[in-house]
Amino acid sequence: MKRNLIKSTLLFAGLAFMTIGCSSDDSSNSDGGNNGGNNGKQFQLAYASGSGSQSATYLQGVDKLAEGEISFNKSGFQMPSSRTSRIYVSNDGKYVYNLNYTVGDLRKYEHQGGQNYKQVGHIESAPILGTKTGRFTKINEELGSVHYITAMPQHAGADGKGEYLGHKTTASIVLVDLQSWTFLPGVQKEINVKLSDEFTKKGYHITRIDSPVLVGNKLYYGAAVSLYNASTGKKIPTDKTFTLVVDKNDLSKAEVITTDHVVGSTNGYRTPTLYVNNQKEVLQMVNGNDKTYIAKIKDGKYDTTYKFDLGQALGGKKVSSNGWFYVGEGIGYMPYEKLDAPEIEMGVNPEGKPTTTHAWGLARIDLNNNTAVDLEVPANLWLTQYQTSIVRDGKFYIALAPVSGKGNIHIYDVKSTSTKGQVGATITTGVDQYYIGVY
Repeated sequence: MKRNLIKSTLLFAGLAFMTIGCSSDDSSNSDGGNNGGNNGKQFQLAYASGSGSQSATYLQGVDKLAEGEISFNKSGFQMPSSRTSRIYVSNDGKYVYNLNYTVGDLRKYEHQGGQNYKQVGHIESAPILGTKTGRFTKINEELGSVHYITAMPQHAGADGKGEYLGHKTTASIVLVDLQSWTFLPGVQKEINVKLSDEFTKKGYHITRIDSPVLVGNKLYYGAAVSLYNASTGKKIPTDKTFTLVVDKNDLSKAEVITTDHVVGSTNGYRTPTLYVNNQKEVLQMVNGNDKTYIAKIKDGKYDTTYKFDLGQALGGKKVSSNGWFYVGEGIGYMPYEKLDAPEIEMGVNPEGKPTTTHAWGLARIDLNNNTAVDLEVPANLWLTQYQTSIVRDGKFYIALAPVSGKGNIHIYDVKSTSTKGQVGATITTGVDQYYIGVY
């Protein structure tokens, strides 16, 4: 992974954890400062303990986000997780879906208010998919996907030596019926992902897929692109952008679409990267070395006439991002790493040596006018693992607090271009703990 994800495995490792124990619920409207906007359903907050490779994840439901104080101290329902859980919630806030990454089991919970969660489904993806490290995405209210991809270099010799023939890229996909919490027929453990002969011989291949969306019967998966230098046996910077397109009704039918008018990865990390707008276009974040774009896919192909450049819209900054939140009508909110800013010390690695990262910001982006507003947020944010934010009643909610520090729920009117939002409830954290989502 790129530098900020590598650093994330080192941050705060070995620090003490706080005692935690209960949970929350996921929904999608806004309280506007009182209980009135909840329409009978709570907000849910997700919280992680441990920024390294080992971490725990907790949920709890709250009535208000605009005022008061929220803490996970001796509170929060713990999701089974060997890594930070990948959490999704039904639009009505009733059900929570969770993947235990590196184990492969998926659990469905009914939220019964506050910290009360009842498990109502449990299925194992590893035996079906052939790997414990598949990733999970809720595509819509009925459909989910567990997916994985791998690429292996091929050589002319039977002993793995000789002329380099390109990488063999194989995807594995199983679709999930979210209502019945069962796997749909048609699972494919070995989808042969073919690139053009030219790209294959040059060493292009896909190393990760994630964040799928559905348009018609086509699933679009964001992809991480690598380029292999056969003479050195090492990876070199790529100059392409790829997306994997799979037929929902026949997962064996897969193709790769590509462009070079924007360059970078499209799979993201834990924040969504792909959305579908009202025109049935795919809006896709593309993240390069120090540039982050939004590209469009229209009628199954990249629209090379369009690109949104976040750094340029912010006045010529070097930026990086793991994903964004599209709220409709061409408006989105994108957490981003400030690569131009001095690095800040964030913790220590297992050897006790200080680790550093760039602080993160939050931009409101307008794809209709190709503009961005740099919003006022707390200093020293680390949003590498942030997963989800929501819109309720025209307001965007996001939990912003430094790791191991206090912060607030920040609330933005999606129609406003002001740099200032409403500072809502205080949120507190313990050592090496941080908020990862609002549902």
